[in-house]
Amino acid sequence: MNKGFCYQENTHFSQAVRCSREKFWDSVRSTSTAWKIDSRREILEAVEKHDQKVIKKWLKNEDYGKFLAKKRGLKKLSTRQKFFEKSDEERLLAFAQELKDNLTAFIFSCYEFDATPTANGNPFCHRRLADCHLNGLVMLDIDHVENPLEVFEALKANQELMARTALAHITSSKKGIRIVFTANIKDGNLADNQIVFAQALGYKADQSCIDATRNSFAPKEEDIIYMNEDLLFDYYDEDFDREYTPQYRDKKTQPLHQTKGTGTMGTGINGTVPQCSAGYAQMGQSPSDISHQTSDILTWKGYDVQHIIDLRYGDKLPCAADSNRHNESLKLASDLLILFDGDKQKTLAMLQAQKWVQEIIDERDENVEQTVSSAAQRMAEREKKYLSQQPSKAMQDAIAKASGKTYAEIAQGAQTTSAAAQLTMDQWLWEWGDQIEALFDDYPLLRDICRGLKKNQYPAAVFVAGGLMMTLMTRCTYRFYHRPEELRRLNNSTLIIGDPASGKSFATRLFKLLAAPMVAADKTGIAAINRYKEEMKTKGANKEKPQKPKVLFRVHPARTSNAQFIQDMVNAVEVVDGTEMQLHMLTFDTELDNTLTVQKGGSWIDKQSMELKAFHNEEDGQAYSNLDSVVQNFIVTWNYIYTGTPLALRNKVNERNFGSGLATRLTVIPLPSTNFEMMSREQNVDFESDGRLKEWAFKLDRVKGELTVQHIVDELYDWTARRMADAKENESKAEEML
Repeated sequence: MNKGFCYQENTHFSQAVRCSREKFWDSVRSTSTAWKIDSRREILEAVEKHDQKVIKKWLKNEDYGKFLAKKRGLKKLSTRQKFFEKSDEERLLAFAQELKDNLTAFIFSCYEFDATPTANGNPFCHRRLADCHLNGLVMLDIDHVENPLEVFEALKANQELMARTALAHITSSKKGIRIVFTANIKDGNLADNQIVFAQALGYKADQSCIDATRNSFAPKEEDIIYMNEDLLFDYYDEDFDREYTPQYRDKKTQPLHQTKGTGTMGTGINGTVPQCSAGYAQMGQSPSDISHQTSDILTWKGYDVQHIIDLRYGDKLPCAADSNRHNESLKLASDLLILFDGDKQKTLAMLQAQKWVQEIIDERDENVEQTVSSAAQRMAEREKKYLSQQPSKAMQDAIAKASGKTYAEIAQGAQTTSAAAQLTMDQWLWEWGDQIEALFDDYPLLRDICRGLKKNQYPAAVFVAGGLMMTLMTRCTYRFYHRPEELRRLNNSTLIIGDPASGKSFATRLFKLLAAPMVAADKTGIAAINRYKEEMKTKGANKEKPQKPKVLFRVHPARTSNAQFIQDMVNAVEVVDGTEMQLHMLTFDTELDNTLTVQKGGSWIDKQSMELKAFHNEEDGQAYSNLDSVVQNFIVTWNYIYTGTPLALRNKVNERNFGSGLATRLTVIPLPSTNFEMMSREQNVDFESDGRLKEWAFKLDRVKGELTVQHIVDELYDWTARRMADAKENESKAEEML
């Protein structure tokens, strides 16, 4: 009875179905197959030899460009970020791997896979052990050999082995040979047969191929060294199928007979032996065997971890229909690493013990060790930023169900104190200060900005200076990833928060130096407005009233009426490269409390709506009956910088207005506490430093045009995505808004 073998057109999306002779030959003779293999080999050789000429050629290749574009579109941002941190050579190697992965994939050891219904009810043949049917063919890979033909010569010299050989071809790396042969049921299962066959040739079997569902990517025709079409397309061993298919479906893929005294079981051609089940399982155990051990062995603070996991998921275990099993395994790995104090072996063993994790191992060779490593890397990143290490809300809820206590009560004995939280903030400020100081040599102006301050005050100084400088650069635009067709402006809403006498006065120094060009330009406009008001007071009832001048007046104190502010904002127009552009207004105040007080009454009441719209330069409007308020719509172009106390911040942003969106638009930088220390009595004035700041202010005030800020956009997008992932994991709406 002829059975043949299976193939997948695409390993990610296609079904695993029977392969006809026509399909096989179409694949190996395809010009696309030849191009992918030849291109892969050229890239591998160029990288190995560091051939810059060939490397540069591939960096300009159109297909490589499409590959990079696809990577930029990855939804998993940590993966995207990690990829673009690689060198050009590493990215080219990834492209070479993708060329291989996009070849037609043959599954030589299986003649069929049972169809199972998908989420929409359609039958689909997945390439997984649970659905496999063995045909008695074995695939053997011998890799990392300089001359694969030497291996074939050894094969030809053994008549018995040649009689069992159905196919031999050079692999896509050009440094390996793949042999497909018929199994000897007396030797054992597929892995046993690999060991015996390889030993007869004088080589060691590649342990990664013991899975019956292992893919074999199509060779090009000229790489086929030998072929027996009758064996390859027509062979079927019913006894082997009957004996071993049930075992493979039960995930028992390890050698059964060739483990004692050989020294080769599970050993790759490079002589390495894989670690088995994080040290908890014995050699030869499958993940299903592990699950019977781990729940009894692994505990946290005396509580059964498997029981906690069962409570966490209940009857809502991740399944194929949800398409979220990998993400859930990553989240669970993160939680387990916290519970096990970063122990990767315990985490791996516990993760592999989950039935739904076993499913994705079977279906798509899920690399669970890599999942644990990714979770550990993310955990290390959080620790580096002094972020608290706590399990997800779902895991904490499960712990509470299992123990009757909160996670904090068990892990810490008490809730984290505000003093500890303050210590964490102080640590952040010192670390940020170190990072800013490291930039002094490359960006000398930073040294002038931070002059006279402690290192943990540097972050506040940088954000004050940045807000002032971007206001100077109001004639500049940039593009954002959301609606990139729009030219956007540089906007700033900054609060510097610290205790009284914590050193907020540095902000006044920076304002006087960096806002100097705007203040100087405003003098003419302010004088004109004051003359107008004087004239209005001296004119009699029957005398002709002077016309209110339209002047440039951009720097406004907090105590400014809305009518005056809006009119000046509308009037602040300049022609830039032939286009009218409304320039940004600026408000700076050293007392946030004062700013809040003056906005609670009078004609300058409550500018919060404009604070909200300023961030995206949104449109606003007014239609009041008083004569000073012209009926008009306007674009809110306004940057503001306030310094204040923690009490003022609580009045500005609190539970009553948190949902307004203001909290998502503010940059709030804390100043460190004084710790009862006074500033030095000796305060030197550095006129050269002040002069440099003012000089740069006037330079930036003349800058115009579109800025290239894609690197900054990418960095902030990825940073925000990581914070969003934390919010999702913690199921925190507040974190999501921030």
